[in-house]
Amino acid sequence: MIFSSIEFIAFFLIFIFLLKIFTNSQRELIILSSLVFYSYWNPIFIFLILYLCIITYYFIKNNSSLKLAIPLVLIPLFYFKYSSFLFSLLKINFLNGLGYTGNLPLAISFVTFTAIAILIDVKKRIFSDEINIKNLTEFLTYFPQLIAGPILRAKELYPSLKKKITFSNENIKFGIFLFTIGFVKKLFFADTIALVVDPIFEDPTSMNPKDLLKGYLLFPLQIYFDFSGYVDMALGASIILGISLPINFNKPYLTYSITEFWRNWHITLSNWFRDYLYIPLGGSKHGKFKLYFNLILTMSVAGLWHGANFNFILWGFLNGLFLCLEKSFTAFTKSKSILRLTLNCFLIFNLWIVFRITEITDLFSYFVLLYKNLFEIFDLQNIAILLFLALSIYSQKYENHDNIKNISNKLSYTVLLPIFIIILVTGLGISAGQSEKFIYFDF
Repeated sequence: MIFSSIEFIAFFLIFIFLLKIFTNSQRELIILSSLVFYSYWNPIFIFLILYLCIITYYFIKNNSSLKLAIPLVLIPLFYFKYSSFLFSLLKINFLNGLGYTGNLPLAISFVTFTAIAILIDVKKRIFSDEINIKNLTEFLTYFPQLIAGPILRAKELYPSLKKKITFSNENIKFGIFLFTIGFVKKLFFADTIALVVDPIFEDPTSMNPKDLLKGYLLFPLQIYFDFSGYVDMALGASIILGISLPINFNKPYLTYSITEFWRNWHITLSNWFRDYLYIPLGGSKHGKFKLYFNLILTMSVAGLWHGANFNFILWGFLNGLFLCLEKSFTAFTKSKSILRLTLNCFLIFNLWIVFRITEITDLFSYFVLLYKNLFEIFDLQNIAILLFLALSIYSQKYENHDNIKNISNKLSYTVLLPIFIIILVTGLGISAGQSEKFIYFDF
């Protein structure tokens, strides 16, 4: 069940109905509903998420060393996501076939990082509220953010979990409106773009240069509409419940440097790596060489977080390298011109190709074919795509939650609900009720 499906809409309406009836059991209902939501894909993996809840609670209550707690929390993530990749690199005979090669347990990276965050925050006394197995399970499994974030800190959600859920007209309208925006991003834009982009990247070396350019121009939009669409729906569903989650995107393509991009793209993940890896490594405190090393290592690990493949490591490494270059040439990055914005987008889009193509040989072939024929492949279709890209980037200027909230406050239910229903029916009709899964579900 994904947010852009009729199953989720039905699930969420039933969930709200039960919350209003069983007002004294709301915490238990959230936990139960979250586990039902999670087990919808594969019930067997419910034991995995319960393991993470129990093991995290055990180490918190026993004030155990992080050197023991974090590795044990990481064991499932390592086995399911990285064992096959690592064992293939080691080339040790008896390890052959021991690595996991099936579908990844849903949200394993997100839940693991959330668990590590609360372990560290409690240990370092950044967070000191009372923790019991019930509120910890509710925190780790809270279904609006469970599958693909945003990655939460205890201080961002725990206070809301203490409160009785009440429904206000302001929150309901804002939540529905934001959810609708996310739905449009996913069904009308990301899934439509996927019809063009996905076949291109299935076998990029067999494509003509004009198609490669289409992939280059459209994939940045596909991943943005897909991921930010998910987050908008997650935040919208949570706002209806009166629970605010942190934003994860803030006009990421309207940025003038890679540094600024990472402050505005997948914000909660960037903050996680900053607080729990980059700063503990020493950050920028021990000279330029150590700074550059910390940046490249942090971003390389962030790349690996996305997937067990060399292209993700390369993608992270290159991001780290460009961050280092920006630290060395600060005067250049301070520019706020259209040219600087264009160059930054150009760089980001090239990096997205590294992210998208898993085979390194295909990756190099892609760039050779693309740039070798660059001035020959801007036909009318690709020019139109380029204009659509520019318009989409400019429109991020208006994707401000305060603006969205102000608009929703001015809408009556007699206007808002018909808009939502028409968009819902149209989107599901176009997709034949089968929306593509979100890209970040694979991470």
